[in-house]
Amino acid sequence: MRLSILTLLLVINFNGVYSQNINGSVLDEIKLQAKETHSDAVIIIKDGKIVYEDYFEKKEKPIYIASAGKSLVSLAIGKLMDHKLIDSLDQPVYSFFPEWKQGKKQQVTIRMLLNHTSGLQNYPNASIELEPAPTYKVKNVVKLALAAELSSVPGKKFDYNNKAVALLGGIVEKTSGKRFDYFFIDEFYKAMNIANYGWVQDESGNPTAHGAFVIKPSDFIKFGELILNKGMYNNKRLISESWIEESFKQGQEFDPRFGLLWWRYLKNNTEDVEVYYADGYRGNYLVIIPNKGIVAVRCADHENFNYPADFFTDFVKLITKL
Repeated sequence: MRLSILTLLLVINFNGVYSQNINGSVLDEIKLQAKETHSDAVIIIKDGKIVYEDYFEKKEKPIYIASAGKSLVSLAIGKLMDHKLIDSLDQPVYSFFPEWKQGKKQQVTIRMLLNHTSGLQNYPNASIELEPAPTYKVKNVVKLALAAELSSVPGKKFDYNNKAVALLGGIVEKTSGKRFDYFFIDEFYKAMNIANYGWVQDESGNPTAHGAFVIKPSDFIKFGELILNKGMYNNKRLISESWIEESFKQGQEFDPRFGLLWWRYLKNNTEDVEVYYADGYRGNYLVIIPNKGIVAVRCADHENFNYPADFFTDFVKLITKL
């Protein structure tokens, strides 16, 4: 049950420290920086109760979360695993797209698409090739990814890759028989009472999985609660606990900060990982701290975005200090 504004005020004791063991001075810093970086939404939940929720004098609306949606794509692949629609993460991509049974492309696996080691040619800035814009549109983002050359040997290099994630959307459709958005709605949105959303799509109608989700912040944070509860939502299992554990492990040998489409916050630059998060353009974040019972989102979608000052780059670090 969420707290009203009045109740929220009552949980502060005379020392300014929140009764839910929240560091009040850190929360004040989050509020200040959120306002200064022109955030559109910040929500922080601890132990199932809202500690802070602010839309900065704006009405809440669905927001494009950019690459933070890649982490939700990971959940979709987990559902394929749960439904046994794919054999394993090490299944080759050519088993879905036979045209890849050639050269080094036949070495590329689902795991490599998830951990950014596929070697697919790619621009880290998706707007160069993949993002719809007023003057151009990608006709079919899956076909574009399939047609891409390899720029490195599969499995030998970490390289953040938008095309690889776009191709995962194609694998969801191939295996489930449903377009990625329909699959995601059926498997997650309906069960989580998420009804107000949108999708970024190519000309063929495919959601551009590398950056497809348009979702309300109060719905986005539900995925943090799903993960915090080890795959359960409203007492119903939506995804296996084993998938959550697998996707949060270090996904490859080259960069310990990255799991399977989830970022891992390394405490003191060590392997002591306590925080997992999704990260998207404009500083759209979903943060999960299991051992503190904390989930948090910060979203930015305002028209006059100031690059890079409005990214609120301290958000994840500050959440870890609550």
